[in-house]
Amino acid sequence: KIVGKRRGKISTNDGIEINADKFEYYKESNILNASGNVLIIDSINNYKIFTQKIIYEKNKNFIYTKNKSKAVDVLEEIEINADEFEYDLLKNIITAKKNVILENKIENYKIYSNFISYLRNSKKIYTLGQTKALVKSKYNFKSSDVTFLVDKMEFFSKEKTIVTDNSNLYKLEKFNYLINNELLKGEKV
Repeated sequence: KIVGKRRGKISTNDGIEINADKFEYYKESNILNASGNVLIIDSINNYKIFTQKIIYEKNKNFIYTKNKSKAVDVLEEIEINADEFEYDLLKNIITAKKNVILENKIENYKIYSNFISYLRNSKKIYTLGQTKALVKSKYNFKSSDVTFLVDKMEFFSKEKTIVTDNSNLYKLEKFNYLINNELLKGEKV
């Protein structure tokens, strides 16, 4: 076991840089624990992750975070805040759990849930369980098990949904919303 108790930086040969106050490296299992103002820079997948504690399982190419984590997708300008993350570096998937807020300030949407998975290579976001969303600062969605296709700006669910805006309330059995066209389709309105 190798221990670092002063702020430092560790770089890997596959584009990961980890800055933290404390490090513990277990050479036999190839696992790194880091804590205190952790910053992960993934120069290959263009992510920055801020958190207080991580476990990096190098052999599995997984990073687990705990305690108020934030991931920033530099290319898509998507920010995810959650209590914890599981980051699969090979598949380029971030799964966020507990008190999750996913936001894109440029495209003006926020998604709230306790489980959001961001499949970056396929530009797909999905939630499990209760989900709220605010789109274009005027459309409020309350649903569950929602899928969002980032490149198509399409938001949909097969579950019961309530949509409100400034003057309307819609109750739907399922919905499909095209954000750029502001077109809402639903069943059993």
